[in-house]
Amino acid sequence: MKLILPFIIAFFSLITSCTRPDFCYPESKQWAHRANDTTVAKEKSKCFDGLEIDVYYSEYQNKIFVGHNIEDTINDLQLCKWFDAIESPAKKYFWIDFKNLNTKNADKAADIICSIMESKGMDDNLFVESYDIKALKKIKRYGLRVIFWTENLQWHNVDTATWITDTKRMIDELAPDAISNESSMYGLLTDYFPEQNIHLWETPDEQKDENCKRIKEYCKNKSVKVVLVDNDEPIAY
Repeated sequence: MKLILPFIIAFFSLITSCTRPDFCYPESKQWAHRANDTTVAKEKSKCFDGLEIDVYYSEYQNKIFVGHNIEDTINDLQLCKWFDAIESPAKKYFWIDFKNLNTKNADKAADIICSIMESKGMDDNLFVESYDIKALKKIKRYGLRVIFWTENLQWHNVDTATWITDTKRMIDELAPDAISNESSMYGLLTDYFPEQNIHLWETPDEQKDENCKRIKEYCKNKSVKVVLVDNDEPIAY
């Protein structure tokens, strides 16, 4: 019996990992980018099915604050208060870009997020994004969906072949619910990882017609599930 038990545990673990249902994405692939203000969140949630926000975890306070940069936390907007500003959050979708997630704070951060979801009646409508796969592994244990933020070739001195090999290795290790990057990585992500749910952001400093054309192109690709935009409303495609 002692010899059989480990195989039984492994078997059921495999079944659980293989039978987890796919994320039920909303019809519109365009989500509002950086809705880090409650006023913006209220307005964008009227037009967009999904919202993306940036957050930081404070170890000293054991709280998650909304902000793109650590300096933004001076606004003292906690994640729980941000969700209070959203009407019917259980009917919306959320992408949390976790700026300082790591193995030391992942458990506490997951506890906070799960507590917020429970209080708001939210079920399976939220992603946590990070580049730290070890931290994301811990987040997954809480039943939360995770997005693996892949390395951007334009930001780092890495050759394409190495990037493909390293990215595949990390995806295999983590088995994320989605992978993400800036839209400039669209071609590489869709060419080499079309089986993944791909999340992009097309957020130029100045919106032009060419950006709208690209957004439409991304949305028509079956592998692309979400495109973050700074528009006031989704673009028809």
